[in-house]
Amino acid sequence: MIDDKTCLNLAIEALRNYGIENPQIKRLGGASNTNFKVDIDDKSYVLRLHTSNARHDRDAISSELFWLKSLHNASLVVPKPIVNLKGELVTSVPADSEKETLCTLMQWIEGKIPPTIDAMTNEQLVQTGSLMAQLHIHSQQFKIPTNYKRHTFDTPHFSGRLEVLYTALSNTELDKSELNNFKSNASRIINYYTQLERKQDTFGLIHADFHSGNYLLHNDKVHIIDFDLCGFGFYFYDLALALMEQNITQREAFLQGYEKIKPLPANYTKLKHLFLSLAYLDNLGFLVANQEELPFVIGEFPFVVEAFRHAVENIT
Repeated sequence: MIDDKTCLNLAIEALRNYGIENPQIKRLGGASNTNFKVDIDDKSYVLRLHTSNARHDRDAISSELFWLKSLHNASLVVPKPIVNLKGELVTSVPADSEKETLCTLMQWIEGKIPPTIDAMTNEQLVQTGSLMAQLHIHSQQFKIPTNYKRHTFDTPHFSGRLEVLYTALSNTELDKSELNNFKSNASRIINYYTQLERKQDTFGLIHADFHSGNYLLHNDKVHIIDFDLCGFGFYFYDLALALMEQNITQREAFLQGYEKIKPLPANYTKLKHLFLSLAYLDNLGFLVANQEELPFVIGEFPFVVEAFRHAVENIT
């Protein structure tokens, strides 16, 4: 783990690669990256240090920024990537070091993150649904470059999440019979998911972390940030990740906005529970890797069991 002083020194060194000297720097939050707000003259940026816990290598990070650049060029309000003095999207510091830290710089987007989904109005949720649909429409038309590298939310991904979650919960006081039934239902859902056809209008690049913690509210507008998890998946899965935190009324507003731009899948009703259950699995399988999150995961487990039971009922 890199200490605060080292992170600050890396940030200053990284910014020199963009011709930025003596800026004001403020450290921000970040789960997998170390982020800074950078102010210089009348411009503001976000600097990301892809530190030791970061998920992606140079090619994957470049691929994320390449999509962001394309989205920005299509007049969507997303963080615009900034190239360094060499014309590169990704910078490494210290230069030529075996233990390099990868860095990226993007334009700052003004706005405030809502404290919870409940702080958002129905009008804002309608707008947010339309925003997701715009991303999906762009994804359908996006030409994937050669050597483009992003994660795929496929069968191995969900099977891996299931194994991690099942193993962690097996060492708790949860009823083993219920746990085994959950694993059986989850395996059936993953198997059914494997058979779904990938088509241009159903599968492509998705944000994959679309929730209120990544919304920015500014002047009655909603923007989306943090494309760090973007990858290849079903658009329906992206929808499920957003719907997961919403109540019935909020879902109706979000989907109303989505349908203004892009129709819902013809089999939406049948597959809704399937993709929601996979979204819950993905979330808890990720969280349980952190021991401090185990009590929360245990508390949510009965809800997830019920979600998978509904999902199985809807595909049989």
